[in-house]
Amino acid sequence: MHIDKIANGYRVEFMYYVDKKRFKRTTNIQLNQRYVVVPPLYSKQLKMLDRECIIVDFLEDESGFVHKAKVRYIDNNRVGRMSFENLVSKDSLIEKTVR
Repeated sequence: MHIDKIANGYRVEFMYYVDKKRFKRTTNIQLNQRYVVVPPLYSKQLKMLDRECIIVDFLEDESGFVHKAKVRYIDNNRVGRMSFENLVSKDSLIEKTVR
């Protein structure tokens, strides 16, 4: 995962595999924008799959690195935390890459 700071938020590049094919997903994550939760998720988070949410805030770890977002789920208006790699917008760019 590679995270760059942009004007209103962060640009996240994430590499993942589907059927032994490597893909790169690029998503611009900004406050007050709508996203959908996608894999990869931990087994506890599978109930969040395909839910829509809005970014409320960005969360830092103890070293000051931002890699999670505070989100508000559209369906029940509850607040939760989600890793950047699990968020996709309709504008996300997905590319097949060569090893």
